[in-house]
Amino acid sequence: MFKKSLAVLSFILAPLMLLAADVIEPPKEFSFANYDWITIMIVVLVLLIVLVIARAFDIGALTEKLSGKKVVSWNNVNAWMAIIFIVAGLIGVFYELQVHGPLLMLGNSASLHGETYDSMFYITFGFTFFVFVVMEILLFYFMFRYRYNENRKALYYFHNNKLEIIWTIVPSIVLTFLVLRGFTTWSKITTEIPKESQEIEVFAYQFGWKARYAGNDGSLGNQNFNFISGSNPLGVAEEGQVTELVTELKNEIVKLEALQASAPDSINAWKGAYDRFVATGLDRTFPEDFKTLKNKHNDGISGAYVRTLIKDIGRKRTALNRIAEYRKDVDFFDGTANDDKVTTEIVLVKNKPYIFKFRARDVIHSAYMPDFRVQMNCVPGMPTQFAFTPTMTTADARQIKNKPEYDYYLFCNKICGAAHYNMKIKVTVVDSDAEYNTWLASQAPLVAPVVVEQVPAKTDSKNDTTAAVKTVAMN
Repeated sequence: MFKKSLAVLSFILAPLMLLAADVIEPPKEFSFANYDWITIMIVVLVLLIVLVIARAFDIGALTEKLSGKKVVSWNNVNAWMAIIFIVAGLIGVFYELQVHGPLLMLGNSASLHGETYDSMFYITFGFTFFVFVVMEILLFYFMFRYRYNENRKALYYFHNNKLEIIWTIVPSIVLTFLVLRGFTTWSKITTEIPKESQEIEVFAYQFGWKARYAGNDGSLGNQNFNFISGSNPLGVAEEGQVTELVTELKNEIVKLEALQASAPDSINAWKGAYDRFVATGLDRTFPEDFKTLKNKHNDGISGAYVRTLIKDIGRKRTALNRIAEYRKDVDFFDGTANDDKVTTEIVLVKNKPYIFKFRARDVIHSAYMPDFRVQMNCVPGMPTQFAFTPTMTTADARQIKNKPEYDYYLFCNKICGAAHYNMKIKVTVVDSDAEYNTWLASQAPLVAPVVVEQVPAKTDSKNDTTAAVKTVAMN
């Protein structure tokens, strides 16, 4: 129970953890030794004091009821409690802003659109925070100022058109301004994309990221989720890998059909073994083995085993048919993907526009780069995108933050499973195209290039040699 609670809490606090630390530690195993017992004792003591005070009030109320005399003016107590609460609450708010506020702020923006985004955030936060403070002060002041008084008659205020208009129109105008500002900012960020933006595909899966860069042709090759396999995790339309997948699917179908044909014999064997286990008492001697055998026996008797085989065969045949339909389109496999490069990190050039094409393999993820003010959902079967221009190199960020080891990261900001907390990919921003090109050249393409090697070939003459051409595939 404690383990589950800690896991849920870690998921809820994941976005805050991302901002508070560069490297996210995995959840710790539950242990009483990990607790700050001094803090716990202080909290327990405060709760006990509150309970004692509440009990004292109950005793005072009971005394009044039995004696018929007023011991305490409860209306005055409540009024002063309201003042104490609002003062303590405001002190707590400003304390949290001062002490923990920096942990929630993202610091300087490292992208071109980030300045506009930050401006919108600060205006919204400033206005709503001001309204929050003013309204809370007025709320608790009215509780104090207009507390019950036996010598004062309350005024029954049924309706006032002027007040209704004021507190309806004013918030409407303010909210309209905030909403329109947000809409125009979002529209500008997502639609005003420079034509020279370089495309980078970012692929999400449980629990990691991969990036795909265009090769020498400057264009990303086609892809489709039907092509995803162990050797082709991004489902790129590369003829060799798709052919390998087709062969693999056909071999699996052959194996499954063999299992289907031998299903009656397997079911009888499981039934016989099950009966022997029960008759000889082995079910108690080897409970784990018996549990596995029992599941097979039950699936066989109920027909679930055969149905599962039939479904698996049908799914693989459907996959083959889908792949066959795509292979009819010659242009889809035009070789553009052959020189694409799949990487486990992202490298960008300062002041160069990029457009990230997001895809997901399994569940919904969320690409989150706080330094660049970028966040976009990655949905299986629905490609999304986000364009931005980095304006600060990794070296600049380290200097500004005074953290020599600081790095940019792309995180997952959507709870996607047990290892969500550590799903990230490093993002490096360099200062020049030369640095970027050097890095990109070091990345291996999907298909190894074929090079021509000159080797000498012997002739009839001992002293005469001619150049022979030998083609070698680089692995």
